[in-house]
Amino acid sequence: MTMLPFRGMRRSLAATLVAGAVLAAPAAHALEIKSSDVHPMGYPTTDAIQYMGELLNSWTSGRMDIKIFHSMQLGGEKEALEQVQLGALEMTRVSVGVVGPIVEEFNAFNLPYFFRSVEHMHKVVDGEIGTELLNKLEKGGLIGLGYMDAGSRSFYNNTRPITSIEDLKGLKIRVMQNPIFIEMVNSMGGNGLPISFSELYTSLQTGVVDGAENNPPSYESGKHYEVAKYYTLTEHLMVPEIFVFSKKVWDKLSPLDQQLIRKASVLAVEKERELWAARERKSLEAVKAMGYQVVTDIDKEPFIKATEPVRMKFGEKFADLIKRAAAVK
Repeated sequence: MTMLPFRGMRRSLAATLVAGAVLAAPAAHALEIKSSDVHPMGYPTTDAIQYMGELLNSWTSGRMDIKIFHSMQLGGEKEALEQVQLGALEMTRVSVGVVGPIVEEFNAFNLPYFFRSVEHMHKVVDGEIGTELLNKLEKGGLIGLGYMDAGSRSFYNNTRPITSIEDLKGLKIRVMQNPIFIEMVNSMGGNGLPISFSELYTSLQTGVVDGAENNPPSYESGKHYEVAKYYTLTEHLMVPEIFVFSKKVWDKLSPLDQQLIRKASVLAVEKERELWAARERKSLEAVKAMGYQVVTDIDKEPFIKATEPVRMKFGEKFADLIKRAAAVK
């Protein structure tokens, strides 16, 4: 089934949901949707899925519900995705990197400054481009339901505040184990070093690295401010996350149940984005209140220009997608 653009669904949502006769229509079987997430309860993504379950439960008088297996109870994202493909698990929330082997265009989202802003990202993923990519997941046994925010990644370190691209020069910056991210840091004058997240705090503490890059909630909740007191909102990466449904299970559902899940997904996305924005604000305010420095006024153009070779090298095969995304206003 081809999915309508997210924004189009959202515009027609209110009118559809008030159609009581549609929502009250009988359906044959009860459905408990098992959903996996590596994050704990209380995190924006798990809270949004919980909200989605509450909506489905309410609309169907308890016939449909969602049971969340949080905190890696069913393994990591790759393992959960495989279970969804097999139909052993109905739904999961994963980073787009995990579905890159299925739809390689998702890898374009890993390019630095692929999105100009959070607003631009929302317009791209909620529009034709995002819908096309979700639809392509069907070939991998998945039904793409929507995109969730995972924040903007920015630099932090314990050497000096980064107020310009020159301040990155020579700094050893921890990155995820991805060649794109290593070259991204190197292109800006730093030295990108791939280190696991579990080893990062100690690496910062002992000087193995001078800094790292991540979103504000990770910086704050991981207490990295204790060993890296300068945080700068370069926002060089904005990588959305997605949640997907098993096509094997989906194809057995009635059109009504499919419609209800689609509608609940739209509202779950909106809820997650609200929760994420609030979480980011709370994290930055907490860090500032403790006396650590957050640099918000920075000229991003030199960073964007410096990383152009990285986008050209790793984005060559996605040239058309990049051009289309850039044209979205």
